[in-house]
Amino acid sequence: MPHSQPEDFVAYIAFTAGFLFLLWLLSRGTRPLGSSLILWGILVVILSCGYGLIGVPSMTVLTAALIKIGFLLVLGGVACSLLAACPNPTPNREADHV
Repeated sequence: MPHSQPEDFVAYIAFTAGFLFLLWLLSRGTRPLGSSLILWGILVVILSCGYGLIGVPSMTVLTAALIKIGFLLVLGGVACSLLAACPNPTPNREADHV
């Protein structure tokens, strides 16, 4: 991070350490894949907001990328949850004889 102040570096380390700790807490539980993806996506968006609050100009690119990644994680989690709720079709034996 060129031209940044030491406070910015400490804030960056604090946000990253907090993110890794929360990610560790989320990965310990046994949740369905859809719920985990949604929680991870929300956590990534919160991290990107924290990076945006730091105010370092070079972090704006990282912030925008993290928001997009978080959105895709939430979208994937919703898709997994919806697909898991669909019943599995059972093959019809009568259709095989036609």
